[in-house]
Amino acid sequence: MQREEAEQALRARITQLNEHLAAIRRKMETVIADNRRLREVVRLAEGELRKRRDQVQQLEQELQSLQHRKLEARARVEHAMNQLDKLIARGEERP
Repeated sequence: MQREEAEQALRARITQLNEHLAAIRRKMETVIADNRRLREVVRLAEGELRKRRDQVQQLEQELQSLQHRKLEARARVEHAMNQLDKLIARGEERP
């Protein structure tokens, strides 16, 4: 009789351990699924970040180009003003 009780207790313990293992397995599957979802989110975020970085680089290049053109235009205006000043000075010398 004692042996039957020991076997029954052992079976109950095995059943309980199996239930715990099943619960652990379910939780691990949930963690794995969450991990996969997070990896996908990170992948999408990295793609968006690369896209934004490219946009920023393009805008920076456009800004540099505009600044360069502005400096060139300023230099042309200054050159034209110097030429006008010279012409005015020559005109004042002639009378």
